[in-house]
Amino acid sequence: MNTTYIIGAGFTGLGAGLASGFKIFEASDRPGGIYASYQKEGFRFEIGGGHWIFGGDKFILDLINKFSKCKRYFRKSAVFFTGNLEETRELKFKFVDYPIQNNLYALGNKIASKALNEILLNSRNSHTPDGITMAEWLKINFGQTLFSIFFAPFHERYTAGLYKEIAPQDPYKTPFDIKSVIDGALGNPNRSVGYNVSFVYPEGGLDSLAWEIAKLCNIQYESKLEKIDIETKTLVLSDGKDIKFDFLISTLPLNKILKIAGISNEEEPYTSVLVLNMGVELPDNKISKHGFHWLYVPDSLSGFHRIGYYSNVDPSFLPERLRNPEKYGSLYIEFAFKGGEKPSDEGLKKIIEKTEDELREYGLIKKSLVVDPTWIEVAYTWKRPQSKWITESLNRLAEKNIFSIGRYGRWNFQGIAESLKEGVFVGSVLKLKNSLFLRL
Repeated sequence: MNTTYIIGAGFTGLGAGLASGFKIFEASDRPGGIYASYQKEGFRFEIGGGHWIFGGDKFILDLINKFSKCKRYFRKSAVFFTGNLEETRELKFKFVDYPIQNNLYALGNKIASKALNEILLNSRNSHTPDGITMAEWLKINFGQTLFSIFFAPFHERYTAGLYKEIAPQDPYKTPFDIKSVIDGALGNPNRSVGYNVSFVYPEGGLDSLAWEIAKLCNIQYESKLEKIDIETKTLVLSDGKDIKFDFLISTLPLNKILKIAGISNEEEPYTSVLVLNMGVELPDNKISKHGFHWLYVPDSLSGFHRIGYYSNVDPSFLPERLRNPEKYGSLYIEFAFKGGEKPSDEGLKKIIEKTEDELREYGLIKKSLVVDPTWIEVAYTWKRPQSKWITESLNRLAEKNIFSIGRYGRWNFQGIAESLKEGVFVGSVLKLKNSLFLRL
């Protein structure tokens, strides 16, 4: 009989374990990976900031709802300008609906006309050169004006400066359609495009969904994978046990599984993310009551690139005694760092103080009631232009019967629904493979 194991009980690993029954080794004491909710002084937060379940076909959404009832929401997001940069000074405290390129009218006639002319001029050249960087792609598509006031400063923060050397990625997050751009400049924007137009979320939180799926899986918690001997096909776990395998499904980050297996120390760039989960009292002003689910911020002084409002998605993120989203908020503030450049304890303290001061100055918060930082080591994965590292790495692992899957296992952005579905598919295929092996 072939012996197959799964590494990691995030949603990809849970999907694989649910479909196959194979044993899962999980390093932590809980399932869900970075997609997990928790409570602090009555506020509900998430480990990696707001993760909403977008996309997904009927099969996977029905499956999710069987484990945890979900509510559907429709995206409300915007760019928020602080006016801290010379390029954004005249846009201070302005909210522009996402995507900004489809809402040029909100920037005022002067900026909108200039940006539209540049986009129209660039659109005449339909050829996009091969091997360009994300920065070059953004400038080619959206022109110097939008690049200067939003795309450059935002991506400087969002990618921790890597946008000047990495390839364009996830274009659906930055949709480009010339008709929508023109309509938006004329005041008739199409907002139902791009990232997370609608999404669902479990009523009990992501942790409730993960735990319900985990009940039907065979999971050994607090079992960290330390090493893989690919010649003898042996797993070495943190408890010192050696376990033989025939096939392995790994959901670990691709760079990590390559190192653990002794195959390669090479890797593509990635960013780590610091999330400041905050329970706050809101001031009585118009700016704090904007109602958006999340804001993209290109010009913060503290360095954050996004402010998310859990409680604007659903008031259940607030403690019962404070369940008034007009007066209180459950927030997440995101900072990106080049892979592994984690701030020191003293550096973290300064970031928190500076962020609180900045949010108060803008009138977004009155005071903090709780601040809880979390750190995601591998948060966003990137690749260099024309790199073949991902394909070559996946093939090298597959040659050793190690199948690296999921958002981080394939170094490819995807949401919870797609990750769960991929796990179910791969788990089903390997279960069938084992079944056929037994019959022969």
